Amino acid sequence: MSETIETSDLMAEKFTLTYYYVSPQDSKRIEDFKNCSGDSEKTLVTQYVRGWLSRNRDYYLELARIDANARAIPFREWGETVVEEGIEALPEYKQEIKDIPLNPLRDVALSPDAIRKGINYIALGRQNLALLRVGILYDRDNAIGFVSRIVREHLARNWDKLYAHQVEAEDFENWK
Repeated sequence: MSETIETSDLMAEKFTLTYYYVSPQDSKRIEDFKNCSGDSEKTLVTQYVRGWLSRNRDYYLELARIDANARAIPFREWGETVVEEGIEALPEYKQEIKDIPLNPLRDVALSPDAIRKGINYIALGRQNLALLRVGILYDRDNAIGFVSRIVREHLARNWDKLYAHQVEAEDFENWK
C-alpha cells in the first residue's frame, strides 16, 4: 500500500496523492514562494502536512488510540498495519466509538473556485503516515480533500508572517 523511499539512513513512506485543490490566490502564493525558495510544490505541500501533523500530534495520537482500542488490538499492531497495509486492513470494530474529540480542521473549507493541482505523492515518516491516515478516516473526507484543507489552513495562518516578506524581498526595492 505504501512504498518506502530512502532518504539517507532513514526511510520515508510515499503517500499517494495524485492531486489536491487550492484556491487561485493560494496557487499563486505557492508558485511565488516556489520561485523564490527553489522548493518544489511537492516539497511545500509535504512540509505543510508534516507541520499540521506536528502541531496536532496529540489529537491524532488520541484518535489512533481510540481506533486501536475500539478494534481491540494493541497500539503497536494498529500502527504497523496502518503503515504497511492501510486502514482498510485493520480488523473490524469490536465496540462503538464514542466521544471523538473535535476535529481541528472542522472549520476549514475549500474555496468554491478551487483549482486542481497535480502532485503524485508526499513523503512522510511512519508515524506521520499513520496519523495522516487516521486523520483522513475520522475527518470523513478523502485524502485529497483533507490535504487540500491542510494547505488552505497553513497558508491562511502563515502567509503574511512567514512567506510574503520572502517573496517581496525578491525585488530589491522592498528590502528594509
